[in-house]
Amino acid sequence: MIRTLGRLSALVAFACASYATPAAADDVTIPAAAGRPAIEGYLIRPAGRGPFPAVLVLHGCGGISDRETTWVDTLAKLGYVGLAIDTLTPQGITGGSREACFAKSSQNGAQYAIATLAFLRKQRYVAAARLGILGSSMGAIESLDVIDPFTGPQPAPAGLRAVVAYYPLCKGRDGNVSVPLAIFDGDADDWTPAPLCAAMVQAATAAGKSATLTTYPGATHDFNVVSDSERTAFGHVLRYDPSASADALTKTEAFLARYLSPAKR
Repeated sequence: MIRTLGRLSALVAFACASYATPAAADDVTIPAAAGRPAIEGYLIRPAGRGPFPAVLVLHGCGGISDRETTWVDTLAKLGYVGLAIDTLTPQGITGGSREACFAKSSQNGAQYAIATLAFLRKQRYVAAARLGILGSSMGAIESLDVIDPFTGPQPAPAGLRAVVAYYPLCKGRDGNVSVPLAIFDGDADDWTPAPLCAAMVQAATAAGKSATLTTYPGATHDFNVVSDSERTAFGHVLRYDPSASADALTKTEAFLARYLSPAKR
């Protein structure tokens, strides 16, 4: 199923033809351990032996979709190992359900993310000290749970150097992030309000942490998900914004390159 979504992701275009050719896609399983269930994922790595920096992609409450598999494809073309994981199935939650969108399941997702980073570090084609996370919506919340947990400051997982969060919910975060963070959101987002992230980033900056925020005027939640028409999810407006999407992609590329330094293509 994850591989099928990967094939569909080719229909969603935000990668340039000049990028390097990736190796074949693979469905992978992060083995169960210490009471944690197995985690399924979709991985693409660049052609060649590597080792390459790697970016873990975390999905929203709809589960793995074209957004995530397109990110994996794009990352591989940029010179990164891209891996999207399914954080809902191990919890017995159906993607897109009210439970997925509103249940407090992100902390489990964060633990799955940490376990997956450990899995990536062991792969011979991965540069173990150059790892990143890119999360969207619920996945962005999970990303923040990894580097700015509500339980207080904690060291970043080994090898993690950067996190990108698209339209996360930043409520209650103190900004004490353990690695550099870049947030992208919209000022018309009625689901995860932009001012909450502005407050978090302001606190992070005041504490000397590396955190940036780009807020797009008129952009909503899911602004980078391609769609021909405005839609809603649980009463929240979702609208594709091609200009904001393109700018966020460019800034994401630059941010990851700065902190992960992918091998020259």
